[in-house]
Amino acid sequence: MPAGTISCADKIMKKALIFYISRHSGHFHAASAIEQGLVSVLGNIEVDKINAFSYTNPILEKVINKAYMQVIKKRPEIWGNIYDNPEFMKKTSKAREAIHKFNMSKVRKLIDAHDPDVVLCTQAFPCGMVADYKRSIGKDTPLIGVLTDHAPHSYWLYDEVDYYIVPSEETGETLIKKGVPSKKVKAYGIPVDPKFSVGLDREDVKERLKLEGDAPVILIMGGSQGIGAMEVVVRSLLSDEEHNYRLVVVTGTNKKLYSKLKKLEKKKTGGRLMTMTYVKNIEELMEVSDVIISKPGGMTIAESMVKRLPLIIVDPIPGHERLNTDYLVRKGVAVEIKNIDAIHQSMNELFDAKGVIDGMKIAAGKIARPDSALNIAKLVKDIL
Repeated sequence: MPAGTISCADKIMKKALIFYISRHSGHFHAASAIEQGLVSVLGNIEVDKINAFSYTNPILEKVINKAYMQVIKKRPEIWGNIYDNPEFMKKTSKAREAIHKFNMSKVRKLIDAHDPDVVLCTQAFPCGMVADYKRSIGKDTPLIGVLTDHAPHSYWLYDEVDYYIVPSEETGETLIKKGVPSKKVKAYGIPVDPKFSVGLDREDVKERLKLEGDAPVILIMGGSQGIGAMEVVVRSLLSDEEHNYRLVVVTGTNKKLYSKLKKLEKKKTGGRLMTMTYVKNIEELMEVSDVIISKPGGMTIAESMVKRLPLIIVDPIPGHERLNTDYLVRKGVAVEIKNIDAIHQSMNELFDAKGVIDGMKIAAGKIARPDSALNIAKLVKDIL
């Protein structure tokens, strides 16, 4: 089995390949949710998840990830300018073609070795590589693109993609306006791990996590890499002693932030701050929280909506997160706060206003798509 693959098969009947990029990302979690859906619906199926960047260009993966993080942290407006920018796409088309051509032999070797009955991609880069493979080889293996943001960019667009799974009808309409046939578009939602749909005993979980009491619980996240103004948010909320918020902070892979907040937690927070690193029980943390303060990454959005958890958005990245924010605010499930230094005042107004948070929870339930992974699996079953 090639490096970077994870197998879940016991008995082989059909085979599926799922491409994602970056192990600590929403793309990987979406791939894992799809894997669970396929096994649940089809039974005997071999599913392999492959980190496309790591498999084809491990060095380039590190270079691109590092460059992306530098841009996001220091000059996010650059990302906003190039996101779904037709002129930028035109200027970089030859570079993309060169990368795809360089990768083709590896992609061909991998797909020929696995001989899958269906290929699914949770990110546009591998989707483009597989589309090129289908076109160059003349193979008709079904290819499904699974979008994990509400802002579909044109890097997804290939005639060889048989179906697009989109987060919402509005996202689907944007794809159709870009020329994708409507019959290819399925508004199933972003695939979410089934554990987020399981009802939990809130008080039992609070007791286990040592979060007892009536004070509002606020979950603070910054994506899997813990980026954004999380420390500023924490310090602002701790400065408010009247509401006595309980803060649960998940720093992901950001070890520097984790270390800083841990020191703060031990000094003067009176038990109001709980700092965690990369965790596997986000569904429990969402269950006991009254709101979540976060960047609007696609997977965080989808999981929050399934848990009917109002979203307080800070620091959205220009481009996909900006468009995600606009969608969520328009649907009444999120509030964007721009004055982060005084976020405690905004939170006080939110918690003091009667019915606002309950209304956001109801709105979240209306756009939640907890069965996306199962519906994708049913689609796969129909086309095989």
